[in-house]
Amino acid sequence: MADTSHVTEYAPLRKHRDEMRRATSRQRRRLALTIAGVAAVSAAGYWISPPLGLMLLGIGAMVLFFSAITGGSSVPHHVMAGVEGEARVLDILDQLPDDHVIFNQVQVPDPELPNGRRELDFIIVGPAAVTIVEAKNTPGLVHVDPDSRQWRVVKRAGCGSSPGWNAIDNPLVQVRAQARALERWLLTHGIALKPQGMVCFARPDAAVAEPERAELPVVTTGELIGHVALTQRGRALPRKDRELLVRLLQRTHQGALSRAA
Repeated sequence: MADTSHVTEYAPLRKHRDEMRRATSRQRRRLALTIAGVAAVSAAGYWISPPLGLMLLGIGAMVLFFSAITGGSSVPHHVMAGVEGEARVLDILDQLPDDHVIFNQVQVPDPELPNGRRELDFIIVGPAAVTIVEAKNTPGLVHVDPDSRQWRVVKRAGCGSSPGWNAIDNPLVQVRAQARALERWLLTHGIALKPQGMVCFARPDAAVAEPERAELPVVTTGELIGHVALTQRGRALPRKDRELLVRLLQRTHQGALSRAA
């Protein structure tokens, strides 16, 4: 199992799960009270008149239907989509050998951005390389087009329906920028290292068409571990560089958490 001791919890995901757990508990209490009330009222109505009892039972069935609605989460859908994808990728990365150290939601300095910082979904410090993984939670068949600003995505809406087309921003642009930012930051600390980048589509119903066209790996979760292993086939990193790198990432990670608190 990989070293995930530096991984931070996804706060929106925890909030969503807590809210849904409380909503489910409230729903169960409502249903219990509603069922008891409907049964009592329907029985009383049936005693007075069978048609009245059946009518009250029908009304009670509608009340039960609305009582069964759980309720939603206050976490915005787009935020949940992102963290669910990252959490799914993290579950896969956890299967890496124990000589791989995983960091998530890492912010590194980047003068290319107005706020001066760039967030990376995952950084994996392995025995021979540093790997960046950008998680995408896009469903459907993704068509890789390295030179295009956007990639086409085809998704079937339902059984027998025609496929629908959509588009996403080219994620290779984002990963290239992440690799540049991390490489620059490492150089300022005396570590000359070129990070390896890849894109992982996290949804179970995601697929990738023509991934070989990209200069970086574009994979699904089923292919992720194998591609991370390929990045670790080179010469082993010097131990002192690897230890320094882990300390630097830990320090900047803790700094980001302090700023967010």
